[in-house]
Amino acid sequence: MYFLLNLNDDKEWKSKHGKQFSVVSEVSIPTPTAAVTPDVLVFHKRPVNWLETKPALTEPPILAIEIQNPSQSTETTIEKAKHILETGVKSVWIIQPELQTVSVFSKSYPLKTFVEGTITDKACDIELPFDKIFAVE
Repeated sequence: MYFLLNLNDDKEWKSKHGKQFSVVSEVSIPTPTAAVTPDVLVFHKRPVNWLETKPALTEPPILAIEIQNPSQSTETTIEKAKHILETGVKSVWIIQPELQTVSVFSKSYPLKTFVEGTITDKACDIELPFDKIFAVE
């Protein structure tokens, strides 16, 4: 998927959101019961001490993106999204490649599933064309 591999290099993303957000992958978020590791996290830009091998999370990311793989059940993925929201993340996107859908979960707005057009995440104030996620390089 194009989006997940190249978002930091995408001109449209950089012009609209690049000065405001940083995109990282495979960072664990501590929860009361265990740590969860979403596939992609979006943070407000902040200074990072690159001398630290594992920089501490001083605040939760604003957005977590989870890609459901074929071996995961939808129920398991939704439960993971609920745990992530409990950490203070504003919204969680669940991407289902096999169904070509993006579902946006948040505590502030009703669930919205996208199959085309522009993904609008009101909780994070992020918009992204749907075809950026499922476009092929």
